[in-house]
Amino acid sequence: MVSTALVSKPQEAIDARITTGLDTDYELYKIINKSPGYSIYGLAKEMKWSSGKVHGSVLRLEKEGLVHTKREVRDGRSILKVFAADWSEFFTPEELQEFQRLEL
Repeated sequence: MVSTALVSKPQEAIDARITTGLDTDYELYKIINKSPGYSIYGLAKEMKWSSGKVHGSVLRLEKEGLVHTKREVRDGRSILKVFAADWSEFFTPEELQEFQRLEL
């Protein structure tokens, strides 16, 4: 039989990571939104995080549709560039037309 203490510990770790991930993802998103086109390495230097932490956060943001990535090859090396999603991607064509009418 498995002790409840052993079962609850992993769940506590998962819950802590999710809560922490939301804060770190938002901090990273703010940087990506201000300066699109950073590489994972460049974001890691900017944030003073590991490349692994940045990559994990980018994957979560990409899954949520908040960023997209593009691979480029520079000097024979593959570089993953990160861009914030265009805000208009979150609206239907009808909603965008309504915004345009409001601007007039």
